[in-house]
Amino acid sequence: MAEVFNKREYLKNLIRRADKNPEELEKLKEEIKAVIRELQPVEIAIVENELSREDGISVEKIREICDIHLELMEEFLTEEPNLEHWHPIYISMKEHEKLLILMKQMKNLVEATVSNPTFENLLTLAKLTEDLKGIELHFQKQEYGIFPYVEKYGVEQPPKVMWSEHDTMRAMIRDFAQIIENRDLEGLKSRGAQIMTQLLEMFMMHVHKENHILFPTALSLVSEDEFKLIRKVFDEIGYCCYFPEAFTESLQEQKIPSSEGIEKLISAYKEMKNALKAIGYIDEEDTDTVKLPSGSFRKEELVAMLNTLPFDITFVDKDDKVKYFSEGKDRIFLRTRSIIGRSVQNCHPPKSIHIVEKILNDFKSGKRDHADFWIKLGDKYVLIRYFAVRNEKGEYLGTLEVTQDIAPIQKITGEKRIYDEE
Repeated sequence: MAEVFNKREYLKNLIRRADKNPEELEKLKEEIKAVIRELQPVEIAIVENELSREDGISVEKIREICDIHLELMEEFLTEEPNLEHWHPIYISMKEHEKLLILMKQMKNLVEATVSNPTFENLLTLAKLTEDLKGIELHFQKQEYGIFPYVEKYGVEQPPKVMWSEHDTMRAMIRDFAQIIENRDLEGLKSRGAQIMTQLLEMFMMHVHKENHILFPTALSLVSEDEFKLIRKVFDEIGYCCYFPEAFTESLQEQKIPSSEGIEKLISAYKEMKNALKAIGYIDEEDTDTVKLPSGSFRKEELVAMLNTLPFDITFVDKDDKVKYFSEGKDRIFLRTRSIIGRSVQNCHPPKSIHIVEKILNDFKSGKRDHADFWIKLGDKYVLIRYFAVRNEKGEYLGTLEVTQDIAPIQKITGEKRIYDEE
């Protein structure tokens, strides 16, 4: 164990030297290569995590360091895991394959279109661009499926790096799509070809990182039962370019207790319940009622009411952990149950974490009680409001996020006093 720790420390020191003196990188490559050969992908991820925490290296700088690693790992990080086809990692790798084929096809078509801008080429390019936008589902499955479980085991920096790269590629795809939607042939010649080349190169590097660093790390930490939960998140988000077979989890065979054992369990349960009732710890038989100072709900009523609200709500506790979100049918931002218990900082793109931190710090210090933002999302005009939640003593309990599409509200004029018949 100490030997592995020393190798990790040795690698960290080599990377620090390369970071501070880029001109030394060529001299250090062989040493870095030698120590990486003796470490597992999860250990490399730990090194990156510790470098960020101990040295304050930015996500962007970590990305550069990862690229240095990838340059050196090509020859010995080539083995792919042997996984069943239902597995989220297998699905992610198949999506990688399909997306790489699509991007290579688009790069070649862009070059052909620049030389020969036929209507057929432009039409095909427009269709492929729409297909490429489906990569958003791939990104979301990583961000809301795999990342939370890797973070759960203390590996936070690699997911931040990956998310940062997702955002960079999202921006590149938006810029390229804008050129295609505007039928801007000059823009395609001057910028489109360059964007597609850079996007392909970045995605190839990104795939290498996920396949050979993030995924092996996840496989070494995350249990099979947790991967089954991740698969459910994948199904909820959806697929863009590779469509796996439906996944039906087979129930493990369970031993059924004997009738005598069942009687003993029931007797013990009754004794425990009676004891708790005697000291006032639980009410009679009403375990389905949520009692509040101004009324009460059955659990079913409360869940349905919160999901019927004409806006989305998310609650983050005083320790910055996501505790709850409503599950209305028309959510504005993606939420999956895998984020419950996740640090709210890790639920946002790296580029916006400083804003999240500022809001939380101001709420905790009492400097502010709310913060509002509004953004355009397609035909939606989204109002995002944050409220500090405090108890009667004014002590901070957490933060409530309320998100609503206010575009329909802005169209309201005059008065309406009649109930329409539909």
